[in-house]
Amino acid sequence: MDVTMATYQWPNEPFIIAEIGGNHEGNFSYAKKLLSDVVKSGADAVKFQIYTADKIVNKIEGAERNKHFKKFSLSTEQFIELAHSAKKNNILFMASLWDEESIETFNPYLSIHKVGSGDMTNYPLLELLAKKDKPLIISTAMATLAEIKDMVRFLDSINPRLRKEKKLALLHCVATYGDPKDEYAQLLAIKKMQEEFKDIAIGYSDHTGGIYACELAIAMGCKIIEKHFTDDKKREFRDHHISADLEDMRTLLEKKKKIYALLGTCEKQPVAAIETSERIKEFRRAVYLKKDAPAGTLLTKEMLTTLRPNRGIDARDFYKLLGKKLVVKKKAFESISWKDVQ
Repeated sequence: MDVTMATYQWPNEPFIIAEIGGNHEGNFSYAKKLLSDVVKSGADAVKFQIYTADKIVNKIEGAERNKHFKKFSLSTEQFIELAHSAKKNNILFMASLWDEESIETFNPYLSIHKVGSGDMTNYPLLELLAKKDKPLIISTAMATLAEIKDMVRFLDSINPRLRKEKKLALLHCVATYGDPKDEYAQLLAIKKMQEEFKDIAIGYSDHTGGIYACELAIAMGCKIIEKHFTDDKKREFRDHHISADLEDMRTLLEKKKKIYALLGTCEKQPVAAIETSERIKEFRRAVYLKKDAPAGTLLTKEMLTTLRPNRGIDARDFYKLLGKKLVVKKKAFESISWKDVQ
């Protein structure tokens, strides 16, 4: 994959993002190990969350969360090294950026920007990202359709090219952290988003256990799949529990190709490679006489039948033959042409 391209056009096949997020737990060696595993999986992109605690959570009003983010932070230099490592391994480096300083620092390393659900309503941050004029993927957990429409209108007011040039994508998502029940996934909301935003790529950010929801989302036509990634789903931090491991991710990528191949196109027409004219004639029926008949015979419903192969007069013209007269003698089950009747 060309990871240096300035803009990114949505691929035909679903784009798979392995979201390491905060699963490195602030351990740089572990972050590098997870990145190495993502590379082995064959995912299209590896994604991190780049933040500093004091610029994401109020240290007075949200002291515990602030403490958590501090514990799970990596340094700017470490993230830059991860970006270089991703590029060296020919995998797209992605990150959610949570403040203006991070945007300015890491924009050169990113060809796609990603916004987490919590920042879907953070319009000042969206303005900064929209003005970078790069593809923008936004998760929509906890949002109503009306809130998503408002957000898209806001982006249109800042940079209408994002939508016109198909550089905007929305991910259906449910914030099931800590309680990933299947009934919370609400995958049918994907169809609603596809109907409402026909010119915007719709994808899915999965927070359920396993990869089955991702497979269903691909089958529903999602263009982007984001799945958390770990090497140990039993670790204490909750994001590990909703993550795919190396084998899961490999399986998902294999199934993506099979599902995508099975889906094909929206065109309802014979598949030329296998549904040839010869095969169609073999499977469909034509009109035949049940018994031998001399010239001058008036054709009636009782004298005719429809059988394979379709040679002569198509079965759909059965009723057009009724009342016609044979101008030549015909044997039973001999093909009939329009030149044989009047």
